[in-house]
Amino acid sequence: MKKRTPDAGYFIPLYRLSLVRDKRVKFETTQLNNSKLAHPMIRKLIEKHGQSDREQFCVILLNAKNGIIGFNIVSTGDLTSAQVSPREVLKPAILANAAAMILCHNHPSGDVTPSSADYNLTEKIVQAAKIVGIQVHEHLIISMDDDRFYSFADNGLIKTMNNGGTT
Repeated sequence: MKKRTPDAGYFIPLYRLSLVRDKRVKFETTQLNNSKLAHPMIRKLIEKHGQSDREQFCVILLNAKNGIIGFNIVSTGDLTSAQVSPREVLKPAILANAAAMILCHNHPSGDVTPSSADYNLTEKIVQAAKIVGIQVHEHLIISMDDDRFYSFADNGLIKTMNNGGTT
């Protein structure tokens, strides 16, 4: 068995984290403060930069004044679901130094009714974000076929989740 000498040591990797800007997207507004403003923006982003025939889970990253600082497609799934973990949702928000975020996903079926999995995931993300100091303002489920959407905030669910209640 080989012994270590006092000045010998182990090499441990050092990491540097960075956020990479892929593209820029032009929009008419740079502030988001309600679901009616967020819905068309998210729909446009999925249509132009995503895959609207599959479920996609996205986040819009906001600064402390609800100014948009970024957008990230967290997960692309299939026709009926997308695998999403709170860790992957929070990663771009933390790296972008976001104060808040808006969650969104599309239902390719056009039915914007949230599933029990949608409720459970939203609650987990809201609680995880709260721990690291990021506010979740909204979770929208949108139809890509028309202007219908479901707003967790407009239905009082985000407030309930932020207050520690269950849905």
